Amino acid sequence: MMQETYYTWKEFDQDILLLVSQMQGWMPDYVVGIKRGGLIPAIKLSHILDKPLLILSCQLRDGKDNCIKFLEEIPKDKKLLIVDDICDSGETFERINQELKDYKEIKFCALFNNIRQKFLTDYKAKKIDREENKKWIIFPWEL
Repeated sequence: MMQETYYTWKEFDQDILLLVSQMQGWMPDYVVGIKRGGLIPAIKLSHILDKPLLILSCQLRDGKDNCIKFLEEIPKDKKLLIVDDICDSGETFERINQELKDYKEIKFCALFNNIRQKFLTDYKAKKIDREENKKWIIFPWEL
């Protein structure tokens, strides 16, 4: 059985404010949540930043390669903040970065960032080392 660790609503609220503080001097035109895990953090950031929310379906886990483009109706001169709960391997963010390379500016944000992956997120609340900590993170919206 895989070990688990629980992430609380209190931690979430604190981490969202930390992410917002890291963005000082930069503001997206759109907040983009990656479904499913990135939706709750993206909704919260959308409200705090007072920016429209978009939803992106992109799943590369479990042998799936399913990344749906949805931003074609958004002008390319817009700045996008791509949000997920965890940047574990970095593959999802890397794929999205490739797919959306024509946009003016894209920044990436995760509550948790695995320090062992190659993709560098612009904003992160917590760093984890998946070589040392293999616990599955249970987010409060998953309970």
